[in-house]
Amino acid sequence: MKRIALVFAFFLAIGQVFAQNSNVRKADRALESGDLQEAKTLINEAVEHEKTMNDPKTWYTRGTIYQAILNNEGYSDELVKKASESYDKVFEMVDEGDKYFTLTDLKIQELWGGFINEGSTAYSDQNYEEAVTAFEKALLVLPDDTTANLYAGVASQQMQNNEDALKYYYRLLDLDYHSEDIYGSIISIERYANKDLEKALEITRMAKEKFPDSDTFQKSEINLLIETKQVDVAKDRINDAIAKEPDNANLYFNLGYLYEQLEEPTKAEEAYLKAIELDPDYLDANFNYAVYYYNKAADLLAKARDMDLQTYKKEGKKVEKEALGYLEKSKPYFEKALEISPKELAVIETLQTVYAQLGENKKAEEMMKKADELNAGGKAKTGDQ
Repeated sequence: MKRIALVFAFFLAIGQVFAQNSNVRKADRALESGDLQEAKTLINEAVEHEKTMNDPKTWYTRGTIYQAILNNEGYSDELVKKASESYDKVFEMVDEGDKYFTLTDLKIQELWGGFINEGSTAYSDQNYEEAVTAFEKALLVLPDDTTANLYAGVASQQMQNNEDALKYYYRLLDLDYHSEDIYGSIISIERYANKDLEKALEITRMAKEKFPDSDTFQKSEINLLIETKQVDVAKDRINDAIAKEPDNANLYFNLGYLYEQLEEPTKAEEAYLKAIELDPDYLDANFNYAVYYYNKAADLLAKARDMDLQTYKKEGKKVEKEALGYLEKSKPYFEKALEISPKELAVIETLQTVYAQLGENKKAEEMMKKADELNAGGKAKTGDQ
């Protein structure tokens, strides 16, 4: 009798396993026939039973059922979470080579991609709030997805919702996603919107470590040190660095920029020239040095323009001549900047003005033509997209 009881118990256990596996198959068939509620009931029984709860097919089927309900009934956080948690279970159970890993990954990408496309469309239509909502849906599927975080941050910033923008941008840093644009946005928001100069300085220094060759963050740090009344710190940092790397053109450029901000033009000029001497093809050094003289000329020309007739008769021509001298001095450095970067619109347009002021009309027309071609090319490219 004991043996018969054991055999009966064995077959009973086997029957339970088959019953639960049958539930998974039935759920699959109900899904295929469109009976989604029946499919949900059957699969939820299967995922709770010890005989099928550890089978990746069970969780994959559950994910596809909840995704189908989502597509059929419309969006809800709960449905997305149920589908996503089911797919996550599959990933916990199988290796990359397993077929259920591949199938699940495709379903995840389908679910996530639908929300990303929804957000991108809304963003293109300038419906930024709808865009953020869609990207948040994508983050329910893949919480650590950098794409959705990035897009949500940009859309939030477009709405001038700086608090949310920072939330997404800081999350990107936590996810080890680093880009100059992200750091630039964080610094800008902290500095100008939040008026938190110390935080802006902290992030600027983080950015400098990640992008040591970027002049942008070097200049940003200098500006912030000046603004927080740490001018001596700024000078000491640059001069100490120059003492260690006397042939580093970038350091002299930053020193020139510092002196320019402190309105010490002679020292700024010396530093920019040293940067150019060390690296003749240093675009920013050539451009800034040229702009330094261009601005002096512009100030003098404005001064002459604002003179009354009597004063102009006495001093105007002299002031204008001095201004043209500064433009002549700036010209070769603008030309060098154009040689280094032939499609840099800012250089072309400024050089066009210099040529026009100096009476070099043919060269001015050439620059105007170049600028028009670049602008037309940019518009065509934008239209194509």
